[in-house]
Amino acid sequence: MRTIPPLRSRRGRGLALAAIFALLLGALSALPAQAATVAPITNYGPDGEQTVRFDTQGNAVDAHDGAIQRFGDTYYLYGTSYDCGYQWTVNSTFCGFKVYSSPDLVHWTDRGHVAKARSCKFCFRPHTVYDKATRKYVMWVNDQEAADKFRVYTADRPTGPFTEQPVPDLPAGTHCTADLDVFVDDDGKGYLACSNAGWHIAVIELTPDYLRAAGPYDVTGVTRVEAPSIFKRNGTYYLTMSDPNCGYCTGTGTSYLTAKSPLGPWKGRDAWTAEDGALTVHGGLYGLSQQGEDWSDYTFSFDVAPLPTTSGTSAQAGFSVRMNQDDHGYLFLLTGSGTGNGKLSVLRRAGATTASHVVQLDKPIVAGEWHHVAVTASGSTLTTSIDGVQVDTYTDATYPVGKVGFREWNGANLESAKFDNVTVTSASGQQLLADDFSGDLSKWVVPTAGTSITANSCGGQPAQVATLPQRHGAPIHMYFSDLWDFHTNEALANYHWEPLTFGADGSIDPVKCGNSTVRLDPGHPGRQAAIPGLDQSSGVTGFRTGCDVAGNVRREQSFTAGRGGRLASLAVTAFKDGTEQGRVERTPPSEPLTVEVTDGTRTLWSGSVPAEQIGWSARNVTVHPGIRVRRGAHYTVRISSTTTTGCYGVAYNDHDPYRGGASAVSNDGGTAFTPEPGRDLKFLTTVRGA
Repeated sequence: MRTIPPLRSRRGRGLALAAIFALLLGALSALPAQAATVAPITNYGPDGEQTVRFDTQGNAVDAHDGAIQRFGDTYYLYGTSYDCGYQWTVNSTFCGFKVYSSPDLVHWTDRGHVAKARSCKFCFRPHTVYDKATRKYVMWVNDQEAADKFRVYTADRPTGPFTEQPVPDLPAGTHCTADLDVFVDDDGKGYLACSNAGWHIAVIELTPDYLRAAGPYDVTGVTRVEAPSIFKRNGTYYLTMSDPNCGYCTGTGTSYLTAKSPLGPWKGRDAWTAEDGALTVHGGLYGLSQQGEDWSDYTFSFDVAPLPTTSGTSAQAGFSVRMNQDDHGYLFLLTGSGTGNGKLSVLRRAGATTASHVVQLDKPIVAGEWHHVAVTASGSTLTTSIDGVQVDTYTDATYPVGKVGFREWNGANLESAKFDNVTVTSASGQQLLADDFSGDLSKWVVPTAGTSITANSCGGQPAQVATLPQRHGAPIHMYFSDLWDFHTNEALANYHWEPLTFGADGSIDPVKCGNSTVRLDPGHPGRQAAIPGLDQSSGVTGFRTGCDVAGNVRREQSFTAGRGGRLASLAVTAFKDGTEQGRVERTPPSEPLTVEVTDGTRTLWSGSVPAEQIGWSARNVTVHPGIRVRRGAHYTVRISSTTTTGCYGVAYNDHDPYRGGASAVSNDGGTAFTPEPGRDLKFLTTVRGA
């Protein structure tokens, strides 16, 4: 459960707000005088907390792992919905793909589903483009249960209805099964970027109708990556990606490659360099020998000096034997902090660790100090020695043959090491490989490494870089990251949107992970939908979510009636959530949510909302008390539940958006409530009649 934290001290709040307003005013004053729409892209509150984006009806935007596009003068957000209760790897309750529209990237209107809910265990990442030749909107989605792992739909309008087309039939050599992006070049040609079984990225040219593969494709050299996105700027093509791959993680890196053609060759930074007579490796994951697919019994020996990781807390060097496919074979990790004794981890890998053990060494492994390592593969036995002393014997017959190589991890905690004096000798004494790195790296399949622009994607995982053309001037390249919370249901995930900036050489500047403004041309100011009879409201900006209403925990919000009449409706933004153990299961509430209206001393109205009528995304839960209220009188809305599983959550704001009341919490079943000054729940009331 994501509980609501206690109120914190307000010290420093004024400075934070002042800084934000100063930045905003500075940005506005620097803009040209001609008419334009200035869109504030708000990802975080004054204290740096993630905030929820609400649509024009006041419900949380529920469209994730998708894409933003501009068609005509309108912006569209496509994404996967989670409100109905889909849980990754737990159930097949696919909630459908949704689309929202906006004139200004701020006010989003829910346009409904472009693919309806159905049974599907793995349905993600809707990406929609417009084909000028066919005058059709084409949407590609990932569906692991489809014949080719993908489905393609077309429509006459960006909001649908979309009709499914035949299986796209992708080339077998791409092995594409997962994340995707669709890119349309200036000449009208379409390309599909997709991740494949080895977590590489492939780029495939599409037919003129964008429905199938045209034939040509390129598989990039990056590994253990996903979430590809292609855009073009000043004649250079950029391919951004999640680096490394990690489903629903709260902080994977984003890196990129560049090319002069969508079909490559794609280039990044040099993960491997031969310098000063040794090999230096900075990330890049696996690099394997060019030869060795059929090597069976051999000794792989080399000198190694682990270097500090980015965090500086340890040093680690990786090496592998009997590995013909990245991350499928035997991996060894030599690790040390420089103080206590080091360790050797031995892992059997098949895209993930399937067996492992750790050997505690009798000496420290210090960053920068050289050691001689030898691994002998003989039949099903792997024997490892360090500095001439045998430290481990491991028996396993899973991989009988394969290449040798080195492996350093990418991501926030980048690993580095130096290697030298490599030899591979067969059981009969024949030298199969020798390299002292005094020349080039032609004896190795050198990994391609992306250039990092953020180590943690601002607390999430990248989804897309959206190219948003403008009527005048250069397009906006909007970086889009889903701020996952590492749960099996991601209905509460927030977003980070930020326009990219570039260096003079075309390199992407580091992502700043803050708030920003963009000038839209074309663009038109949007607004929230009008609510007939609206009386009181805490607004829609600066809210976050927490879940703890269950059993003895109750929450309430006081308000002051602005006029007399009947309380026609009262809406509290709420959701349901479940308990989760090891990302395996989330059991939602089994009992209804009770809503009461009081005058502070007695209950004026009470009702209940069944659990099945409340979604997993933060939405307006509306009741219709119909009781009379007096202008200027104070009232309280209280929510509670007797559920023993899961919880009900609320949207709340700790910066006092509503001055006519405040929230309070009870932890003893309603006997006593503790005021929370400055905190307000998201709510609204309508009053009608005299």
